[in-house]
Amino acid sequence: MFYRYSEWDGTQSINPLDPDALLELLAPDLLEEGDLASALQRFLMRGARRHGGPRGVRDMMEQLRRRREEQTNRFDLSGFMDELRDRLEDIVQQEKESINHLRDPKREDAPEDESLRRLAEQMAQRKQDVMDSLPDDVAGQLQRLMDYEFLNPDAGQQFQELVNELRQQMLGDQFKNLQDGINSMSREDLEPIREMLKALNQLLAKHVRGGATEDDFREFMDQFGHMFPPGIENLEQLIDYLEKQAEMMASLLRSMPEDMRRELMETMQALLDDPELQDQLMQMNDFIEQITGRPLGRPYNFQGDDALGMEEAMQMMRDLNQADELERQLRQAIREMDFDNVDRDLMRQLLGPEAEAELEELKRLTTLLQDAGLAKQGRRDLELTARGIRKIGESALRDLFAELRRDRVGQHDAKARGSSAEQVSETKPWEFGDPFLVDIGTTISNAVRRNGGGVPVKIEADDLEVHRTEALITSSTVIAVDMSRSMFMNGAFIEAKRVALALNTLIKTRFPRDYLGLVVFSYFAMELHPDRLLQSDWVDWNGTNIEVALEKARQLLGKQSAANRQIILITDWRPRPTWGAYGEEGTIEDMLREVKRCTRAGIRINTFMMDRDPSSLALAQTMMRINKGRVFFGAPGGVGRYVLIDYLRNRRKRL
Repeated sequence: MFYRYSEWDGTQSINPLDPDALLELLAPDLLEEGDLASALQRFLMRGARRHGGPRGVRDMMEQLRRRREEQTNRFDLSGFMDELRDRLEDIVQQEKESINHLRDPKREDAPEDESLRRLAEQMAQRKQDVMDSLPDDVAGQLQRLMDYEFLNPDAGQQFQELVNELRQQMLGDQFKNLQDGINSMSREDLEPIREMLKALNQLLAKHVRGGATEDDFREFMDQFGHMFPPGIENLEQLIDYLEKQAEMMASLLRSMPEDMRRELMETMQALLDDPELQDQLMQMNDFIEQITGRPLGRPYNFQGDDALGMEEAMQMMRDLNQADELERQLRQAIREMDFDNVDRDLMRQLLGPEAEAELEELKRLTTLLQDAGLAKQGRRDLELTARGIRKIGESALRDLFAELRRDRVGQHDAKARGSSAEQVSETKPWEFGDPFLVDIGTTISNAVRRNGGGVPVKIEADDLEVHRTEALITSSTVIAVDMSRSMFMNGAFIEAKRVALALNTLIKTRFPRDYLGLVVFSYFAMELHPDRLLQSDWVDWNGTNIEVALEKARQLLGKQSAANRQIILITDWRPRPTWGAYGEEGTIEDMLREVKRCTRAGIRINTFMMDRDPSSLALAQTMMRINKGRVFFGAPGGVGRYVLIDYLRNRRKRL
């Protein structure tokens, strides 16, 4: 057999899970905690790729993390300011060469007039003095040179291009539509930006106070909307846009060493050379942080060797911030179980089209169980319907029968289900292994409903409807489950819940006249409906009192008329000489007296002791001598096999 792999091109599809498969994958978590919303949440985090389904959100976030690490481990921000220094040094060197040329008396264009030569020398000296007095830091050099008239026209043009480029990076990345017009902006040309920022801060301040209206937003956009990209329809979208743009510079600053950060901030102040404009930008950032409730930008630990220029550094920050934003959206989607607000374009851009397709499948899974009638929205959270609970029981039942086949213990025979049974009028869809007691009328109706009228009528397996059968001899069972702390710690409690669900499903579907009761106990005992097994609000793990558990089970079985009655006791109790519920003495003797009462009532006690301590063995043997029931010692994982075998064997003896 050959397999061919190809790059994802959008023509492939994620193998969708059906509701039953999804519920089966959730079953282990449901048995452990009983919270459907939490189980679904964890499933969406880990995904189902091993079962042919999509990746989980955790894998997507891990891919984003690796992407960030690859970038930060490759690049180094220290070269960012070095590039500015090199460009300034080259500009200054060109200017110095022009100054020296002006002072050269042998140059071809040297004036013959002595007074003109002196004027040229004086001008050259003034410019040389400026060059000699330039500060060492980039910010100081920029500030001095912005007021300097260059002698070398090429150097002057290169300096202006550098200033415009840096201004473009600082302002153009926040107000993207300014990038084309900012290339020739002088200080006076920045006046429209000052006016826009002043109006923007007034709008944001009003929003912080809770008074901004749709009309306020529209009035602002009518006047300054040309400075922003299209598609911003409300104030929330405007704030979201401003935050994303401001985060790039904020992340760049926070990722630099302290001395480098200070130098860049001073450089930015020198470039703007406008205290009012700087103040408006700081106010805007403060308002954004107040509104969003989180600081702008985040530090990244760059450890690589490849140097980055300013434009490259800003693009790097944009990429890193986008990865962080996508991760934030995914976390929020999991928390709220709502994937509608995850940016599909950003997902495709950063993680590829396959991740986008997987995201759509995860979104479908959030409502799949509800759409299939297996779950519903409860008073507090998502919960299983009766049909969903039955599906969990059927899953547990299949697992237990699979274990029986593997172990070759008990040899449960599906063909024996039809013997000593009577046909009833109630019907059900045929399943493999059912007695072939076909209800002809209902089967034909199903086929006609599926195919429409006409002859011949084509009957398929899904159309078959068969009569249910009921055993002539009934059985009554109560499972008594220890819910003490130690049962939780060793996993036996989850195993016991799984067994109870499987038996409940077996009885409801195969032996509907049988009775199954459930008792849970710690220092007290109470009856619990099997449908509540997947919940956890009833759990109380303080102490272990087997006496009250047996007494409660005996009372429940006393109401049943079946001849075959049994208690299945699952516990890991280890008796101690002075043990007693809340300090009571003599509880072991009281428990054994309750065992005798059950024996006199004709109730068999089959005990599954999840402990191999000698004291547990001695107690179990005493119970066995009194009651003639069976005792099994083991560990979680095997309880279900023995319980199911015992139940089916007892029934087959009666039949």
